[in-house]
Amino acid sequence: MAADNSTVRILNQKTILDKIYQNDGISKATLSKQLKMSKPTVSRNLQELITSGMVTEAGTGKSTKNGGKKPTMLRFNKTYRYIAVIELSYNYPICAIGNLKCEILDLKKPNIDRFAPPEAKKEELSGTLKDLLKQLAIPHDRLGLIVISLPGQIGGDSKVIYVDPTHHPWTNIGLKEYLEEEFGIPVLLRNDLRMAAIGEITMGKTDGIESLIYVNCSIGLGSGIVYKGEFFEGCNYAAGELGAFLTADGRRLGEVVSMEGLLKRIAAIYAENDIIAENLKFGDVITRSIYGDVFVNKALSEVGSILGLAIYNCCIMLDIPDVFFGGDYVHLGPALMESIAEVLNQSFLPIRPKIRKSSLGDLAGVYGGLVTGKNTLLHQEVHSLGAN
Repeated sequence: MAADNSTVRILNQKTILDKIYQNDGISKATLSKQLKMSKPTVSRNLQELITSGMVTEAGTGKSTKNGGKKPTMLRFNKTYRYIAVIELSYNYPICAIGNLKCEILDLKKPNIDRFAPPEAKKEELSGTLKDLLKQLAIPHDRLGLIVISLPGQIGGDSKVIYVDPTHHPWTNIGLKEYLEEEFGIPVLLRNDLRMAAIGEITMGKTDGIESLIYVNCSIGLGSGIVYKGEFFEGCNYAAGELGAFLTADGRRLGEVVSMEGLLKRIAAIYAENDIIAENLKFGDVITRSIYGDVFVNKALSEVGSILGLAIYNCCIMLDIPDVFFGGDYVHLGPALMESIAEVLNQSFLPIRPKIRKSSLGDLAGVYGGLVTGKNTLLHQEVHSLGAN
């Protein structure tokens, strides 16, 4: 019976907390009415949430038509705890601190050499988080959770199943264990594109859609899939691994269209036209594509056509027409996106896939990490509270 009572209390407190979270100011009477809970049940469970600090009483609402005392308004305490996110999808990591309303309070992009010794990288990332907390005047004990967003197959228990060797300089250094010891709090590992897809659909400008494919092309290539509001991971947490698709010549798609493959193709086109381009970097490609370099844009059109075919087939197979494009490639000139869109417009079915750039840019994964961290932390807090 005690276990049953504890379960009911946890469910009631979670329901109440969710409703308060969704409303910036709500009264006990309104909670009782909307949740169809008795006023004593609401008051009893609410008191525990207030005592814990997750809910605060702030301000008064309007009195009823019959007059009487104005109701005290209840609000979610977004500074009850804070979340840290480390995004490892790009050439340089992004470190951010946010509150429980998933608002980014501050972030830094430390200039860390991805091939530096593991200890140096771990110390630099830990130091960056500590600097952010200090600048925001947030005590270390108010940091509730750290989320690390990284490429690869990551299980729900933060177990790394597989990471392409390309990403080992960041993912194979024992960062999770190091930060858990440094900060004394849980650290979650999550797939970077799962985080980006969650960030895009919850915090981005998606016009209320419930399903999308988030495609990221940078050092690597991959995608995250949200179907009817739920993230789709597949049987082995490998759903969305676009980079593992095979091309007609037996190469992986990621080898052909991601950063290294693009640079090789541009160099080859330059060579065909007797142009020497030594030490061409991706930043140079961005500049040249924007200013209309014919050879760079030829390579981008080729890559866009190949990538567009893969995206089109995913859209048709999953029956998801909305694609959001993120990663370093969003900074390139229009040739790439135009080439992708041209392929998508050739649909033979009523479904016509459409692609647009991520509204959150480089921060989609950070926002997804904050959303995931918030959900995990509140779940843990409510279960701990209800079990006592």
